[in-house]
Order: sequence, then C-alpha cells, then structure tokens
Amino acid sequence: MRRDARGNARVTPDQFLITVLLLVLLVLFAVDRFRAETVAIGGLAAAAVLGLVPVSGVFAGLTAPAVVTVIEVLLIVQVLGPTRLFERLGQSLQSRFHRPLPLILALSALGACLSTVMNNVAAFSLMLPAAFSLMARDRIPARWIFLPLSYATLLGGLWTLIGTPPNLMASTLLQQATGQGYAFLDFAPAGIAATIAGFAAMALWLPFSLFSRRGDQRAVAEGGTEAEAGPGRGEQEGGPEDVAPVYRRVMCELAPGPSAEGETAASLEARLRGRLRNVVREGRRLFPLRPDTPVLPGDRLLAEAEPAALDFCLSAGLVVYARAGDDRRLQRAGAVVMPHSVAVGSCVATLHPQIAAGVAILRVEGEPTRFEGPFEELPLRVGNLLLLEGAGPALKAFIGYYDLIEVATVPSPPVSPPGSGGLLPLLVFGFGVTVSALGLLPAEIALGGVVALFCLAGWLDLRLALRNLNWSIIMLLVAMLPLGTALGTTGAAAAIAHALTGAHVIDSGPMAVFALLACAMLITPFVNNTTTLAILAPIALEVARATGLSPQMLLMAVTIGSSLDFLTPFGHHNNMLAFSLGSYRFVDFPRFGWPVSLCSGVAAGIALLLFW
Repeated sequence: MRRDARGNARVTPDQFLITVLLLVLLVLFAVDRFRAETVAIGGLAAAAVLGLVPVSGVFAGLTAPAVVTVIEVLLIVQVLGPTRLFERLGQSLQSRFHRPLPLILALSALGACLSTVMNNVAAFSLMLPAAFSLMARDRIPARWIFLPLSYATLLGGLWTLIGTPPNLMASTLLQQATGQGYAFLDFAPAGIAATIAGFAAMALWLPFSLFSRRGDQRAVAEGGTEAEAGPGRGEQEGGPEDVAPVYRRVMCELAPGPSAEGETAASLEARLRGRLRNVVREGRRLFPLRPDTPVLPGDRLLAEAEPAALDFCLSAGLVVYARAGDDRRLQRAGAVVMPHSVAVGSCVATLHPQIAAGVAILRVEGEPTRFEGPFEELPLRVGNLLLLEGAGPALKAFIGYYDLIEVATVPSPPVSPPGSGGLLPLLVFGFGVTVSALGLLPAEIALGGVVALFCLAGWLDLRLALRNLNWSIIMLLVAMLPLGTALGTTGAAAAIAHALTGAHVIDSGPMAVFALLACAMLITPFVNNTTTLAILAPIALEVARATGLSPQMLLMAVTIGSSLDFLTPFGHHNNMLAFSLGSYRFVDFPRFGWPVSLCSGVAAGIALLLFW
C-alpha cells in the first residue's frame, strides 16, 4: 500500500486487480454455472498473466503440505470404505436406540467423529450405507436423517488439523507468515465447543423444523415413525407443501393378468401417485397421451412414481421393471451418484459400454425434474439414487468405475485384496493419526507412511486409487493457495486490514474474532470454504499484525467460520448431497441451519478467546 504526498493511503494497481479478480471469482462460485476447480484454475491463470502471481509460484500449491495431506487422506478412505465397518457401527446403534431422535443424533455423532480424521465428503460418504440401513429397518424418512448428518460431518471436521482441507490450508498460510503452523489438536478446543453447541441446537430444533408436520411430531413423541402412523396421514395433516416430493423414474411394463384389464393412463397414474411421461407400444410412442389412453401388457412405460406407491405396485405384481433380467442369479444394489462421479451429466445410453455391459439401471430416484424420455436419455445428477441389477462382480466394477457410493449391500464374491476387509487397516490408520497428534511427525509424513504400508500390504491399488481420487477438491486447493498468497504479497490484505483497524471496526480481541468469524460465515454459504479462507486469511493475518492480537486466534476464527456452512444447499458438497438424497426444499436449510450456525459460531468464538 503506497501513500501520496499527504500521507494518505493509495491503492496500487496490483491491489486493485487482485481484489477485483477475487470478487469475480466469488460471483462465479456463487452462481454455480461452472465447475469450482475450473473457475479456480482460470483465476490462477489470470493472476499469472496479470503478474499478480509470479511464474515460479503458479504451481506452488502442488507441493503444499495441505494438498499432500488431502491426497493421502482420500487414498486412505478408499481402503477403509470397503470394510463396511461404519455400516456395522450404524447397525449397532439401531439396537441401542429405539426412538428416532436419539438414533439420528447418535448416527450424526458417529459421522462427526469419523470426520475428525478425514475429509468431510469422505466421512459423509462412508456413513451413507448406515443411513440407508437405518431408513430401511426403522422406516425413518430420509429428510430426517441427511441434513443433520451433513451438518455433523462439517462440525466434526473442525476438531483436528486433517479434519477438513481449510484447516490444512490455514496451517500452511500460518507457517508462511510466522514460521510455524498449527499442531494436530490446536483446533480441538474451538472445534469441540462448536460441535457441542451445534448438536445441542440440532437436538432442540430438529422436532420443530424437519419434523414439522404434525404427523411427524406425534411419531417422534410416540417413538415411532411416519410410516407407522398409516399411509397418507402425513400428507393429509401437514399438507404436501411441507416436504419436497421424491420421485422414482422407472421404465416399467404392465404385468399380464386380470389386474391389467381396463387399465388406462389415468388409473395407472393414480396407482403410482405420479405421472406417465410416455408409453411405447411395439416400438412406437403413443402421442398424445390422454387420461383415457388404454395401457396394455407389454407397453414400455416411462413413469415418475412415489417410492411407496411404486413398491406396492411391484410387490402386488401390477407392474414389472422393463429393464430387469430373467436370470434369478442376478443381484441388485443401490448406489448414489457423488459430486465427483464421472457419471454426472451422463445418461444411461452414453455410459461406458464395456463397464456397463451386464449392468442394468432399473430406476433413478431423486428430486423431480421435467423429462419426457426415453429412459435411456435420462441425465444422471448429483445425489441420484440408482437401483442397479447385474452379476455381483459386474455391479462392483460399475460402482467402482463411476465412483458411486453403494448403499445397499449385495452378496457377491470379494473383490478387495485378502485382509482388506478387517480391522488391521483401521488400526494402521489410527497409529498414523496418533503419531501426528503427538507431534512426533508432521501429518503429511505420518499419513504418507500409512499410504505406503497400505500399498506394501496389498490393500491399496495405487494406480486405481489415483484414478478414483476426488481431483476437484485437490485442484481447488492447488489453485486457491497461490491466489490467497497473492492477496497478501500485493498488499491488498494489508490495505483492507488498515481500513478496518483505522476505522476502529475491529480494535479489540472479541470484536476482531467475532467480526472475522461472522464475515466468513456469511460468505461460505455461497462459495466453497476453501475460497472463503483463501480470501479472508491474509486479511486476518494483517489484522493480527496491526493490532498485536494472536495471528493463530484470528486465522482460526476465519478457518472455523468458513466451515460453518449450514444456510444453503450449494455451499458444500455434503449439503448438496443431502439436498438431493433427502429431497429438501431450499428453505429447509436456513430454517434448520440458522440456530446451528448461531450456537456453534458463538461457542467457537468464546472458545477462541479463552484458549488463545
């Protein structure tokens, strides 16, 4: 920051350019029209062309400890996932808790604990089989489960250095500024305080937000579920507007028999509680499709149906899956489309022919979208729940290639190396985490040793694992680290910090902590948490230098605030997945999230002031 002849601060061209560039990136992230990593890499390229990032520093993020550690954690998760340990832990919770609210909170607590030692998305993904098992066995609605689980994994990531990428990124920035980064458990006091307060808010607010229908509240009070209250009761008493509809899109056929006589489009829609999008008879589509159009056995029907109604029609033999095979040896599995899956945007007809050979997608479940068919051209979206049919090995290969998350186990021969399904990999991982927590080795070295042992033991196929990595998270970190550094080296962060301290906006410890925390919490619902930290971290460090406050405290305030993302479905991948899987409305996020944000933010700020 330069000063003119009168001593007034003057913004330099570089400061102006980096500020405008970051604001443009914020807008592009918020509108969500382009992939986040594409926007970040484009911003880094623009910064390099404008001279804001030196050529020698463009690829500095590739060797940053934060990036290396994230890669190692994602590799480790690929070994721990097939063990089904966390699904078994979820099932053990079902035997201990018999009321929906304690069961949901216990499952969320397990997800929070898991998130302390791995990426948030990885922890949420590993808990999905347990969540679907809970839904199937206890008949608990999806909308009761996924939002608390998403919030819990975000809160659990605050505890440790490796719990979430922003924590690692903050440690790297702190080391660049002061010569020493955060220790493994430096985040624990504030993270645990935020988690306890957040869980308390969820426990108190859950019955009044997600359990908003009167039928739901009575079911919780009686220890039952919506399904036990009788079919249709929730809709009649609470109104259909209280919950976003869930539809299963399926290609089915009317089964031959007496029940098929006199069936019309309108009567079948009433049975399915949905819509018939098209009817194909002898290779030709019937158009126009009128309510009185007769439906005959053998017609291929593209239908959107409510899950319970479709299940009833299938079990009663009224309809059958048109794409199902006749071989009774074929198995079925449910799988969720993840944000980093290569299947996103693809349709059934364009899937890899060699990988998809022998695997049929029977139905696609998700939030309603207008689609007239045919079924083979239905695009797959993040959060879609697929019902697959095929031979066991073919199903496993399909799910692995497209990086889906299996949520319904199928009996099939093991495809993992011998021993990879036991507790030994988890013990090795726990040993690496302990070594890092005790400060004996940096996190990237300790976890690197774990990855090396996994490879030597044959538990990890490194070539396949690297192909299946969530590269979007990695490239986002690689690109945003130099941009965050540029905000400091150009003097833009110092200029912003000088303006804030000069105006006495943040001239004391409590004001600085809560102002930076609130600023991060307001930005992160609209952009990803890594970008929020990259923009605010240099400002926090400059505020610390100008006021003499602890840089560890102020940088941690920004870091924690960037992860308290509870107000929108698109600020974090976990919220996006929960939004699709639970079929929430947008308003459900601020309605359920504001008490969690308020309580966890206040608790984290108080803990920072007490411990730092």
